[in-house]
Amino acid sequence: MRCIRGRVWATVRGIPGGLMTLQSLLFFLSMMSAPSVQSRLAAADVPGADVVIAHHEVHTTVAATGASTVMEKKLYKIQTPKGAAQLSTLRFDVDPNTNAVDIVSVSLCWSSGGCRTIQPEVAMVPQPAGWILWRFFMKIVSLPALEPGMGLEVTTRKRGFMIAYLGADEEQEFVPPMKGHFYDQILFGEDPYPVLEQEYILVMPAAMRLHVREYNGPIASSSSYTSTTTTRRWVMRDLPAFEHEPMMPFPSDSLPKIVLATVPDWQAKSRWFHEVNEKQFEPTPEIRAKVSELVRGITARDQKLAILTRWVANNIRYRGFSMGKSEGYLLHAGSQVFEERAGVCKDIASMLVTMARAAGFTAYPAMTMAGARVEDEPADQFNHSVVAVKNDDGTFTMLDPTWAPLDRYVWSWAEREQHYVVGTPQGGVLERIPASMPADNLLRFVMSSKYKDEKTLLLKSKLEGRGYSDTVLRRAIGYAPVAERDLLGAEFGRKLSPQARVTRFTWTDPWKFDAFVAFSAEVETPAPYYRVDGDFVWSPLALRALPEFDRLLPWLLLRPNPARRHPVLLRSNMILELEETFESAKPLTVRSLPESQPVRTSVAGFTWKVTVEPRRIRFTARLELPSRRVSAAQYASFVDTIAAFARLDRLSVRLEVGK
Repeated sequence: MRCIRGRVWATVRGIPGGLMTLQSLLFFLSMMSAPSVQSRLAAADVPGADVVIAHHEVHTTVAATGASTVMEKKLYKIQTPKGAAQLSTLRFDVDPNTNAVDIVSVSLCWSSGGCRTIQPEVAMVPQPAGWILWRFFMKIVSLPALEPGMGLEVTTRKRGFMIAYLGADEEQEFVPPMKGHFYDQILFGEDPYPVLEQEYILVMPAAMRLHVREYNGPIASSSSYTSTTTTRRWVMRDLPAFEHEPMMPFPSDSLPKIVLATVPDWQAKSRWFHEVNEKQFEPTPEIRAKVSELVRGITARDQKLAILTRWVANNIRYRGFSMGKSEGYLLHAGSQVFEERAGVCKDIASMLVTMARAAGFTAYPAMTMAGARVEDEPADQFNHSVVAVKNDDGTFTMLDPTWAPLDRYVWSWAEREQHYVVGTPQGGVLERIPASMPADNLLRFVMSSKYKDEKTLLLKSKLEGRGYSDTVLRRAIGYAPVAERDLLGAEFGRKLSPQARVTRFTWTDPWKFDAFVAFSAEVETPAPYYRVDGDFVWSPLALRALPEFDRLLPWLLLRPNPARRHPVLLRSNMILELEETFESAKPLTVRSLPESQPVRTSVAGFTWKVTVEPRRIRFTARLELPSRRVSAAQYASFVDTIAAFARLDRLSVRLEVGK
């Protein structure tokens, strides 16, 4: 939910009429001593790649106001016809209210020598839109037919930033959100093609102080100075093409990156966020009346907060509409959101802050990052907005109404270990939500089975969860169309047999938040057991009968990948418990019983056990995933453990059946 993203790109007014700006001139002068285009193309040979980026340079010049101009140059080499097709059009995203992208030059080049500047067709068209309708545009550059072996050099100038409208005027186009400050996060290796060399050059006034650090490196760097400017340069070479891997966090967690900011500390960022938003939370008489209605008769503090959070979560739709200058870090006024009944995360947070204050709480908005970590440098590294309610001891109770629809909890278990900064008058520091315990997100599946007749097995099962597992089950049934809810029961028999038939499926009310959600099902399926030399061979069915609702057990789908480069970020850590019993009408005597062997690693572990009584077989298993994060180095161990757990359905118990 990218609702408050505000990455600064640039903010200097260009000279009209096609004349080259000073920044453009400095950019091109800096290129004069660089290797020639022809030598770069000749060296750009990466087997198996359709396109190679021979050189990628970003040159940022910052003014004392924090305004900046970004000159970007990319030199592509086409290696295959598929690569030529991939580069037939280029896309540059633009929000005309907050930034400008100029196509400075496009040239076709050849390693044998020579480049030819072309004037491609450029079209400005609306971006595809879904839930967020902020009137974004994109410049589409249509190129002539390209051929393998050719080079394509594209130079652009970017001024402005995405989604930050705080105070533009005629004299200062695209004023930065924090005037006088510059901050950015630069990733290396995020292109879908191999990059032979990537450079980031930053030129700043000498008086500007900068927090900067490299992560996931090493990244080569250098600095130089004049009496008026400081120039910093970072370079990486031979970067592989970026490929998204299943269940990885945002690329910023693992790709080499630079995080930089002139903001002195997080307290300054916090105070700024408070100051620009404080006027947005004045309750109207209508809001006060609604709050009084909702909490009438309620005395418990946590219950009041839960009621207000759920009302906001379930009554303010997630929809982003363009409302002028309020689309940046300025949250829409609570009164406006209450009237419109719609907004993105920052507006939904504004609504809850306003209602919490009307109820007598001290509440503030907060910035957070869902899906990646926030580094120590006070740069903009946030993509989400939440709510902080001050406790008597000075700490905060964190609430997230955007993620709370149809949730028993006011802060999602999928947001544990998440960094945040609260906007307060005194200034807050970078904080982090505590990690959950695996038992907080328990999923339990209990199943019993017996023969209905000689060929048919009757199964009865119950599925229930805690924490994030409860949220997934609650939304699975709550968001399903009422007429289609019975169809969810088919998941209990789908993996058992094509002939499996669900005869009964029930669920608890997902809108009753004082109880956990539970599903119950009865299934008739062809008996999967068989005989060997007269003995009965039994195997557990719980893993095959366990439903796979969306986001419930996605890690079961991970596959081995020795070349895995990025970590895994689970929705939550968890415990999965299975309990299965088989009832026999005749006595059973064990012929062979598999020996239980626990498996434990730092990232996953499980235990299991099979016991046989005269007329009953009992199978239990317990899988624990202790951490949300699995590093790339731990991936093989994680996947192997999950695969070994999944193979428990191949266990076999050989039994003699009495009379």
